[in-house]
Amino acid sequence: MSLVETNTGTPLKNRYRLPGIEHEGIAQLSLLETALWPLRGGTLDEATFRTTYSFKVGDESREAFVNVYAPLGLEPQDEYLLWGLLGASLGRQSPEPTLLATPYWIIKQLDMPLGGYQYDQLRRSLERLSLVAYQNTGFWNPVTQQHERVTMHFLSSFLPTRGRGGDVVTDRAWRIEWSPMFFQMCQATGGTLLFDLDLYQELTPASRRLFLKLKDRFWRSKRVFLNVDDLTINGLGFSAERPLKKRKYDLIHCIQELLDHDIIELGRGQSSPQDLFIRRSKGLYVVQFFEGAYFRQAASRRTTRQQNAILEDPLYEPLKKIGVGEHAIRHLFESHSRQNIQRWVKITDAAIHEKPRGFPGFKVSPAAFLIDGIQNQRMPPDWIYRHEKEQQTRQWEQQRAASDAKDASLRADYTHARQTALQEFLRSPEGRHLLARFTPAFEPYYQATEPHRYQEAAREAATSKIEKEHFVFPEFGVWLLERRPTA
Repeated sequence: MSLVETNTGTPLKNRYRLPGIEHEGIAQLSLLETALWPLRGGTLDEATFRTTYSFKVGDESREAFVNVYAPLGLEPQDEYLLWGLLGASLGRQSPEPTLLATPYWIIKQLDMPLGGYQYDQLRRSLERLSLVAYQNTGFWNPVTQQHERVTMHFLSSFLPTRGRGGDVVTDRAWRIEWSPMFFQMCQATGGTLLFDLDLYQELTPASRRLFLKLKDRFWRSKRVFLNVDDLTINGLGFSAERPLKKRKYDLIHCIQELLDHDIIELGRGQSSPQDLFIRRSKGLYVVQFFEGAYFRQAASRRTTRQQNAILEDPLYEPLKKIGVGEHAIRHLFESHSRQNIQRWVKITDAAIHEKPRGFPGFKVSPAAFLIDGIQNQRMPPDWIYRHEKEQQTRQWEQQRAASDAKDASLRADYTHARQTALQEFLRSPEGRHLLARFTPAFEPYYQATEPHRYQEAAREAATSKIEKEHFVFPEFGVWLLERRPTA
């Protein structure tokens, strides 16, 4: 986005300065350069939103092209969920790319209205975000400290259902897994923007985007100038078919909303939002923004009340449902890694509700099974790999059933490309080594359960384990964007 700034004071030292807040949101800075999706929401004919922005490398000005692929479209509320969940995942002392939590906890954490319809909204929003693929030809990578051409996926969602293709269960833990590349960029210093999620929720969708954009810019200067045409179309997502005069009118409403919340203020001698606009030439307007009193409040420590309270931990409710007492939960949190706890919560939850093939049953109780697995650092049981493979197959079939003929053809191409790449990996030295390592470990189990084909079954289980833990292949949306030429 074209941007001109003048330094009218000493730049602030801390990008994350905040007044006292209750809930925190975290946004990825490079994604804030443009709108993620048209402001009106819904689906697009080509399922891809294309936009651009300009950036500088030294004294040279360059243009970045952004493609966002979302087959189910996006709604304004989806950005609130994306930044809120990112804040919940990164706002802990030891952030992990997997968030295991009940939908009730997610709604409560994000301060969303609670009701039956809200669970359905949450599910739809997660499924829309799970299918998004993002491509940027000038993405600033905070890990490598340079501009790169990036194609990536944000997150994957795993929501338990009742039976084959049934309703999503709301009283069990949902699993959200962040894309490793995206999560790494968000963890890097200078890669994210921390903001007040409660204030963000009070604003309208266009004002939310403007608030985050200005919060980032005010870190460098207390007065910011933005091109109106570029800001409204590429930055806020207004329709390019809407005349500049009407987009300017819509922008005035956003400005007034930010003025009402003291996020910005009028300059000396100015009396209305219209005074912030400067006409440079015919059809070319620049709008100036002055940092408001909101940012000059005394900085406070990041909210820790919820993060430190055991009752507010996302794993607390799933552990209680399994039957683990509060004292034991506290001991698990203090003595074991969250990754190991999450792994065994997922295994135990599947054993309780889905009765996977090969699971012999609980010898004592689900709680004892979970605690034994965590405390003794046991390897996940063999049956969980086959069960997860079956789940992935069912999920894939549901996605294909919901696709139109054109999308189904593309997904068939994707399946073929993925399987071809997997077989090539298995034939590589690394793949042969992993097969030789894992296959014998599965044979005793299948000698007892499938003696007539135990070697074949053990190899299939080893292949599933390799595919899940060691094989890397892009998600469908990312694969599709990489095939398409940049606009």
